[in-house]
Amino acid sequence: MTKIKLLLLLTGKFIMKILVIQQKMIGDVLICSLLCENIIKWNPRAEIDFIANTHTLPVIKNNPHINKIIVFGDHFKNDKKSFYRFLNNQRKNKYDVLIDAYGKIESILTSWLTPAPIKIGYKKWYTNWVYSISVERQLHKFKDDIPLSIINRIKLLMPIIGKDFNYIYKPKIYLDDYEKKNAKALLINRKKSPLLMISALGSSKLKTYPIEKMSLVLDYIVRKYGAQLILNYMPNQRKEILLLLNKITLKTKQSLLFKKSPRSLSEYISIVSCCDAIIGNEGGAINIAKSLNIPSFAIFSPQIDPEVWNTSSQNQIGVHIKNYIKNFKSFKLNSKQIFSLYNSFEFDYFKQELSIFMNRLK
Repeated sequence: MTKIKLLLLLTGKFIMKILVIQQKMIGDVLICSLLCENIIKWNPRAEIDFIANTHTLPVIKNNPHINKIIVFGDHFKNDKKSFYRFLNNQRKNKYDVLIDAYGKIESILTSWLTPAPIKIGYKKWYTNWVYSISVERQLHKFKDDIPLSIINRIKLLMPIIGKDFNYIYKPKIYLDDYEKKNAKALLINRKKSPLLMISALGSSKLKTYPIEKMSLVLDYIVRKYGAQLILNYMPNQRKEILLLLNKITLKTKQSLLFKKSPRSLSEYISIVSCCDAIIGNEGGAINIAKSLNIPSFAIFSPQIDPEVWNTSSQNQIGVHIKNYIKNFKSFKLNSKQIFSLYNSFEFDYFKQELSIFMNRLK
């Protein structure tokens, strides 16, 4: 690349071709769509490709700031031939800038083999040979209302856009008209009482608030606020959901709008966009709701640092056991410690905060 072209590129006056890599998880892919929106704000003539895993695509499929989604097959991990063909195809794609926000072995190999004079990624001792610009992660917030997960993604843009740019810090999901109509049709039987999406289970047992305590949360919001509920969970979590259903009262069971969870990620996005709020385990479901401006009340796992994911505002509440006990010292916990802390995280600790949150929905 000539010095003149590089200067035009870095000042946003050149028609740029940019590749953003964030294969998974759903919440991470959603947050990384912010990179695309900020790039287009800086240089409207930029063309952006985005590499993501198949199961994450609904959160970016309608994004107007992405020109092309390159699918990283979920099967590549076990199908080395398909992964090799993918890497070989990437050799043919030339970019002005490559941004690897994922930083795992698959994306590092993709970054290495994809032609681009400027390659940006997080600083690690083993990636200096891949990235032309390495970025150090920030460990503490500089703005109380911006999670570290977003701050560190924005840092990947600073080498080309600069620090003084008026960055956008909130990711968005874009629904098409069909998805909006489909959601309204599914919710035809909803009542006037608050309609709440419930993130009933976390992505793993280590990220799931104990079922016995979650049942108390659900019984409370139905009994006191007459809420109507939709339980969100993955198909392979049906056994755990049955345990939860056996714990809640008959009145809470009768408040369920659907007998089953939304059937797909796309359907979940459509339905949660019509809800009054989401309550439950912190994770991708909560992050999706936030991007749709749905009020959220998230219960964090003891191992998750709220500073990384939580947004401080009246409509975005996060609770963590560290705020209620004196001897919490570290987020680096083994499974035994996580379950022990979860079991001591009583609903009564945050019942008042939940009440304030629910009263704001009226």
